[in-house]
Amino acid sequence: MNSIRSRILTFFSLFALSFLVAIYVSSKIAHMIADDANNIVTNHLPMVHSLGEMQVALNRQDNAVYRYLNSKTPRWLDEFEKERLNYMRWFSQVEEGGAETMERDKLSEIDQLYVQYDNHARQILLAASHGKAPTKDILEKGGQYLTQIQGLVDEIVAFREGMTIVHRDRIQKTIRYHNKLTFIFLFSIGLFFAFLALYLWRFLVRPLSLLLNGIRDFTRGKTDVRIPPVGKDELGELQEAFNEMAHELNIERKRLRSESQSDSLTGLFNMRYFRLQLVEEFSRSQRYGHPLSLLMLDVDFFKAYNDRNGHPAGDIVLKEVSRILIRNVRGTDIVARYGGEEFVVLLPETPQESACGVAEKIRKSIEEHHFPFRETQAEKKVTASIGIGCYPDGKVTSDQDLIESADQALYAAKKGGRNQISLCFKGDIVKPRIAPK
Repeated sequence: MNSIRSRILTFFSLFALSFLVAIYVSSKIAHMIADDANNIVTNHLPMVHSLGEMQVALNRQDNAVYRYLNSKTPRWLDEFEKERLNYMRWFSQVEEGGAETMERDKLSEIDQLYVQYDNHARQILLAASHGKAPTKDILEKGGQYLTQIQGLVDEIVAFREGMTIVHRDRIQKTIRYHNKLTFIFLFSIGLFFAFLALYLWRFLVRPLSLLLNGIRDFTRGKTDVRIPPVGKDELGELQEAFNEMAHELNIERKRLRSESQSDSLTGLFNMRYFRLQLVEEFSRSQRYGHPLSLLMLDVDFFKAYNDRNGHPAGDIVLKEVSRILIRNVRGTDIVARYGGEEFVVLLPETPQESACGVAEKIRKSIEEHHFPFRETQAEKKVTASIGIGCYPDGKVTSDQDLIESADQALYAAKKGGRNQISLCFKGDIVKPRIAPK
């Protein structure tokens, strides 16, 4: 029983067993009640109803005879034929429902008597239509036929009512037995399921809740989550595996986060992260009216340096420029590789004059830095051109405008001879104002 599989199998086996017993007992009792009720509804009640309708049609037929004798109105002849057809229709239904021998015998007698009555009634109507009044004996003879038919019908109805009472008593007895059995069964099944619920909570629900809470905390960003021990079965193994997985995923998540935000060569932020930060910082600057500056830097003659010294040497230059940038900005500033030999530096809360000072500091540090192969090619110093875009600026209304402003300034710096800084303000290239040290 230390296996969760065996526990689940035991639980559902007991549950299924009790469920099957309940279904079997209920179906048997329901079948008994349904059979008795079906006998009443299908056999007895329709038979009694048809007999009653048959009597009504017969009485209306006899009434039509007397109405015609009194009024000589042809309408009552039509009524006589109509009720005769109704009687025959109901009599056919009664014959179809007659299942007992006694009923069939009585119906045979009724049929014979009705034939005699019908012939007798037609003779009366025929004589009346020729102006001959029927005698008292002839009328009484027709009434005798009706009385005999009524007596036979009453016998059949009484027989049917007796059968209905028997079935009704059986139904009531079965229902009382079913109610008693249901109470006992429900009480027993209630105790049984209380035990199963306690068993299920102890060995399945509680461990699963602990696992679920741990997983939910983990998906919400709590990477250091640890699930406490839940047992020594499969759930316990799952808990240990989850804790180990969470530890590994925590390490991998940190690595992926770093890779998704940084450039693989220089370790600086990549363009995707820079764009997100630029949108956020520009929105904040617009909302609160704070200054924001952007430096765009390009290593001068980098392609020629690569051609002379090889790409590995060029990669070293890019890494060294990245270190220079990091050393010359604040921890809150955002330095990213823009692509190739271009870099960008986002300076929040930095006005135009301060941004120019930072740019000049970076330019000078790159110019004075010792790069590979420089000692043999002194005339070919590694330098950088820097363009500056700032906000607020009448021409800068979006983060894209700020990038374009810095890009225009960078283009002007490179066109003006490189190894210099340039500022774009209100769409014009202006000479930067460098604050004295």
